Amino acid sequence: MIKNIKDKSIYIFVLLLIITTSIIIIKEVTIKKSEGVEFVIGMSQANLTEPWRISMNNEIIEEAKKYKNIKIVYKDAGGDTDKQKKDINELVSDGVDLLIVSINDSKKLTPIVRQVYKSMPVIVLDRAVEGYDYSLYIGPDNEKIGIQVGNFVVNLIGKSEGKVMEVQGVLDSSPVIARSNGFREVLKKHNNIVVSKTIVSNWQRDEAEDKVTEALKEDKNINVIFAHNDYMALGAYKAAFKLGLNNIKIIGVDGLTGENSGLDLVSKGMIKGTFTCKTGGAEAVDYAMDILNKKGDIPKKILLKSDKITIANVDEYLNNKSKKLVNNKN
Repeated sequence: MIKNIKDKSIYIFVLLLIITTSIIIIKEVTIKKSEGVEFVIGMSQANLTEPWRISMNNEIIEEAKKYKNIKIVYKDAGGDTDKQKKDINELVSDGVDLLIVSINDSKKLTPIVRQVYKSMPVIVLDRAVEGYDYSLYIGPDNEKIGIQVGNFVVNLIGKSEGKVMEVQGVLDSSPVIARSNGFREVLKKHNNIVVSKTIVSNWQRDEAEDKVTEALKEDKNINVIFAHNDYMALGAYKAAFKLGLNNIKIIGVDGLTGENSGLDLVSKGMIKGTFTCKTGGAEAVDYAMDILNKKGDIPKKILLKSDKITIANVDEYLNNKSKKLVNNKN
């Protein structure tokens, strides 16, 4: 018998702990028993407002179809770092075997990734966490992309005087810093070219359109606009078009397919070029399976190659994409 209030409180606490633990175990078993699932992978996405991140999730979904013994549980943080922390904790509590995370804020989310890594494998996409507490990082070489863009701008402007506007994503985020550093390192060697205006548009098309419009009203003598993604490049094009500044050359990054994506904008002549920035979604699924099946020789870091796409090769690139889609369906 429970003799006093203190004993009763302890009894209730232990009982609640047992019930909670049982629910977690039952939830995990239920997930894994459904449809012959051997492994459950948690995918924590920073947001699904950027086309690039939507493409990442779609790549993961398509690649996962190759494996009949896995289930992927998705969470969307909506650009909220606190929400992403909660998402990650929920995925861990639900009993996933491996976590894939595309991070909203590297600095703020490093501690929770470090903690999760103590108990399960973690694959980090796009933005790296601080330190090396993860199984594998997969992402673009953003500094190299910036260098490639810089060289393209130099070729476009040539020997004449040139003014460039840079449209960045989220202020001080790691992709922005790396791309801008590589870009400006190239331009520093060419005294005839100056970055006359820098705008932060948070990766969003409408924000880029509004801010570029205001900037071009102040200075119409811009030769090139470098937007850190194709979504903002489209916004920059809309701004220049409505002001009748059709001579401005616009460059983007991402190189996605679909209407008003980078490849579409290049093929229509709306932007001068784009540089592919692979999401790493497909690679994350394949390496996740290698990790879960305890295969050896897993690298710690993979930097993905970027291709320059202009009107000269965009059709070839689109045809190759179409062939891959057809092959995936067969």
